Amino acid sequence: MKVAVFGASGFVGINVVNAFQQAGIDVVASDIRETPHITAEFKPADLLDYDQVAGVVKGSDMVVHLAASPLPISIEKPRLNARINIEGSLNVMDAAREHGVKKIIFSSASSLVGEVKYNPVDEKHPATPKTPYGVAKYAIEHYLRVYQELYGLNYLIFRFYNIYGPWQYPESGALIPMVYRKLKDEGSFNVFGDGKQARDFIYVGDLADFYVKAVRKDVKNEVVNLGTGKGTTIKEVVEIAGEILGIEPKINYLPQRPGEIDNFVADTGKLRGLFSEVPGTSLDMGLQKTFDWLRALG
Repeated sequence: MKVAVFGASGFVGINVVNAFQQAGIDVVASDIRETPHITAEFKPADLLDYDQVAGVVKGSDMVVHLAASPLPISIEKPRLNARINIEGSLNVMDAAREHGVKKIIFSSASSLVGEVKYNPVDEKHPATPKTPYGVAKYAIEHYLRVYQELYGLNYLIFRFYNIYGPWQYPESGALIPMVYRKLKDEGSFNVFGDGKQARDFIYVGDLADFYVKAVRKDVKNEVVNLGTGKGTTIKEVVEIAGEILGIEPKINYLPQRPGEIDNFVADTGKLRGLFSEVPGTSLDMGLQKTFDWLRALG
């Protein structure tokens, strides 16, 4: 079994590639630039260059597609974001078709749901994406379905919820590393609204384990939520982080931002049905591991 991983130099990619190697899965890692944090065979590729993409895919049994132009870029440069995310993904899919790949595992985003009408959010929840990034992710989900129907290319789509853990730097602007940095540096954290908005936080080590399972199990042509099914409010995250760091956090409440989603938690019934389990790392344990890693950065 050989797996090609696009987006291997990113936060999730590093964790997934390392998990594959630990599980004895042969990996060829690819990204637009190399990272020193993985030891797998590496082939650089620009998603918009079909020949480079095909060179990575050739000889692989499966493809893990994690590469993406991120959400903030989609707000600033929607056309560029669409080219990378949609046209780039079509290059991956066409290369997979050309070289007889058994399955593409694609990382989609729970944010494509847009306005939450009910909780927990299952895979059949109406989707009205609120960002160009979400529109692109939703489009790729449908392209994968159509490629399966037209060409027999199998896929598995994981819709990511709020991922955190090692290799996610504070510079990313993500909530968990930002909480760590702000509490360490200032002892306080700014919360928009009352801080009671619940989110579903999944530890990246659990996510990587599900990628190993997805490679080994014959689960295909499904869209599956990858979350824990447990909601934690932003206020609770700050309080738990404070306990781990031994800091009494001062929470600064700011006006709620327009368009802020209220509660957003994954329905994990389908995930449990297909894989017989759901992510099991508690937020306390996941934060402890993450903060240990961040602390080691200095």
